[in-house]
Amino acid sequence: MTPPRTLLRVERGEAGRVLRELRAQDFVFTVLEREQPSSRLVRIRFSGNGFLRTHAPYPTMWVRLWFADRSGTGAGHQRAYTLVDPDVPTDTFWLEFAIHDGSATAWALGAQPGDQVEASLYGSEPSLPGCDDVDHHLLVGDPASLPAINSLLDALSPAPTTLVLEWTHPDDRALPVRLRDGDALRWVRRERDGGALLDAVDEVLADLSQLGDPALGRTCRGDRPNLLAVPADCPRVFAWGACDTVTTRALTKKLRAAGLAKNCVKTLGYWLPPTQTAALTG
Repeated sequence: MTPPRTLLRVERGEAGRVLRELRAQDFVFTVLEREQPSSRLVRIRFSGNGFLRTHAPYPTMWVRLWFADRSGTGAGHQRAYTLVDPDVPTDTFWLEFAIHDGSATAWALGAQPGDQVEASLYGSEPSLPGCDDVDHHLLVGDPASLPAINSLLDALSPAPTTLVLEWTHPDDRALPVRLRDGDALRWVRRERDGGALLDAVDEVLADLSQLGDPALGRTCRGDRPNLLAVPADCPRVFAWGACDTVTTRALTKKLRAAGLAKNCVKTLGYWLPPTQTAALTG
């Protein structure tokens, strides 16, 4: 095994104190290899040093990594990353870092085999459907949540999936998406602080509301205010979304207003928009 080169230790401050009180579990991960498949992405394979042997992975599982502020004061902050292709027998997994101006990106770009980083596990939970007999999946996100979306695509039922993904940089659209036969992908440029993405979701929901059993001679829309709160002739939809916190709140309201059952909707704010302080997850 490659000997440790550098252990990144940071002063966790108030965030660390809160996580300790919440009984977050702490770990140290070791860098095994690093690759940069595009101008917008760095991928790092880690050894969990026992992490996966005590915590069985599941789709959308994420961990918090601790990074030092570039001010040089030693102050630290945490960012959350989704496990990619976790392998329990070898206790290894990949994490993907979207490239932007920040201490996490700076660390990832310079990481070498043997480097170590502190991590905490708290708040992650499975995101597979809690509803049965799903006829269609709707996944909404952006490059930050794409690793989680790919993990869902690997685990969801064969029912067709519509993906609506927001992009900011043209290269975002070259990021790998694990589409399956029958899935549909729509990239939407980030405009109006997430408004364009929400408009695209409206269009998808409207299309889904037109689905029904042709033998019954009617669609799902009818005169009802809720497009998908419908009888058995209409599709059962599971929706998952993770965008910036403001867009995610609006998305959640939109999905509920469309009539999706509460247990068929899972959303999570992955990052704070630029008008706020800093990103929550990477």
